[in-house]
Amino acid sequence: MIFRSAGTEINLNTVTYRSLGFGEKSILETKKYEMTINNDEFPEQFISHANSFIAECKIDDSEQGYADIPELEKIEYPTFDEILNNYHNLAASLIKDYLYFELFYFLFPNSKELKIVINSIENIKSDGTSITITGETYPVQKT
Repeated sequence: MIFRSAGTEINLNTVTYRSLGFGEKSILETKKYEMTINNDEFPEQFISHANSFIAECKIDDSEQGYADIPELEKIEYPTFDEILNNYHNLAASLIKDYLYFELFYFLFPNSKELKIVINSIENIKSDGTSITITGETYPVQKT
């Protein structure tokens, strides 16, 4: 996995994310980031959570009589790994719309020596072998 902020590669152990106010305009100066995760680099805990989300979608859709995410119903609710490898645009969409906090939670568990905060997501795309997330960061404010 590669994380760059303002074009500079950043040590992943120094990255966190904004849990409250995520996506809101920051009063701090922000910089663009780009994070690329190869399909085989997603944390197992995230994959497990994504699989649970998909299973819950199937149950909910069956109970309510219609699909909230028609693309999942159309491909019969496969595992997230299968979606990641065979329906990569859907994988990007699921992360952007539903699973981004869980992804960040499992990718950035460190709470010491933090330097960069992910403030927002502007775009998520997939090329079939990796997912690239872009948005804005700001520096951690030392108190």
